[in-house]
Amino acid sequence: MMNKKADVLVIGAGLSGLMAAAKAVEQGKKVLLVAKGMGALGLSSGCIDLWGYDIDQPDQVCSRPLQEIDKLIQVNPHHPYARVRDVLEESLDFFRKICAENGSPYLENEGGNWLLPTALGTMRPTYLVPASMAVKSLEEADKILVVGFKGLKDFYPDVLVANLQRNAELKPSCKLEPVLVEVGSEELKPAALAHRLERGEIIDKIVQQVKPLLSPGAVVLFPPVLGSSGGAGMAGRLADELGCPVYEVSNIPPALPGDRLQKTLLHHLKTRGVEVIIGSTVTTAHLEGNRCVKVTVRCLSGTMTISARVFVLATGSFLGGGLEADIEGIKESIFNLPVQIGAEEWSVQEFLDLKGQPFNKFGIAVNDHLQPVDESGQVLVKNLMVTGANLAGCNYPIEKCGNGVALATGYKAGKLVEVVHGE
Repeated sequence: MMNKKADVLVIGAGLSGLMAAAKAVEQGKKVLLVAKGMGALGLSSGCIDLWGYDIDQPDQVCSRPLQEIDKLIQVNPHHPYARVRDVLEESLDFFRKICAENGSPYLENEGGNWLLPTALGTMRPTYLVPASMAVKSLEEADKILVVGFKGLKDFYPDVLVANLQRNAELKPSCKLEPVLVEVGSEELKPAALAHRLERGEIIDKIVQQVKPLLSPGAVVLFPPVLGSSGGAGMAGRLADELGCPVYEVSNIPPALPGDRLQKTLLHHLKTRGVEVIIGSTVTTAHLEGNRCVKVTVRCLSGTMTISARVFVLATGSFLGGGLEADIEGIKESIFNLPVQIGAEEWSVQEFLDLKGQPFNKFGIAVNDHLQPVDESGQVLVKNLMVTGANLAGCNYPIEKCGNGVALATGYKAGKLVEVVHGE
């Protein structure tokens, strides 16, 4: 049986796990990250949602997410944000620094939410966005040209135009026009198209077909396929050659920007010496008293054990396999931690109920050091921290805060590795 040792073992490769590993290695720790898969980050929009809507007026987009989170903590002190409010701003700065250093800059909107046009023509509130998606000028545009690609599935310019006219705040005189350009293929998938667009002659073809349709005051919207590693450079080149602002819109999952972000963070970890093992499942945690000393991992080559001083549990909720439900109830799959489910029903009949499904709030209760605790607040495993969608008390789909909670809790876990080990 193979044996490995590390200062910090992160279990899970979603956003919270990647952030925990990034912060821990920055502090000089030997970090190992193990996961059975790549998590949901690569399937996401690639944006960082902090908080979507006003608490007092749920139908209104939140204009100042950080202030709204302060209000949230007052009315719901058990929300995961209450555990990480002390590091929230610095975690966002750390994330932006990593992305910028790796050629994928993220932008904030002067402390407020962006309202991004989506592929369905709705307007999506979010806090941090890739530079290629940072649309600020739609309300000032005299013309919006929505560019699609012949053969590209799941992006229909006509649908975007029709819905954007109803959902966006535009000039009454603003003209919206869809167009399909041809780049030499009958059927295209987003990843394949993104690679193709990195060739200079394809960009020239796009410019030749789009530029004659432009007029003063125009803005051009593309699907999020402007390059496989990051859209900012290609969007900038197209903007220069077309002579007007160019942006990618936010698409429904799976979307290429999420894959770009995942690759950016993995590249950052690997260049700093973090060992990443994907395709392996942690099956058993071995405890001595109230501390974990090692875990057993099942991988393609057999079985191995990994010893560490500190463990970070970032395996996600039901989707990621961190929580499992059967006829006997719900359990956490590695450490057998108690799952907080509350007194309400697990679900409501209307799947898309505006209050959300109660099961989204199920998870593990933690203290301010993110250590798992029981109902009385007693720490269950002293050298274990729990992050992201594993945590109880957050209804991510409704609150629009999933990536924000993942980012901040992962960062805080990485920051606290020395503190938690010493307890």
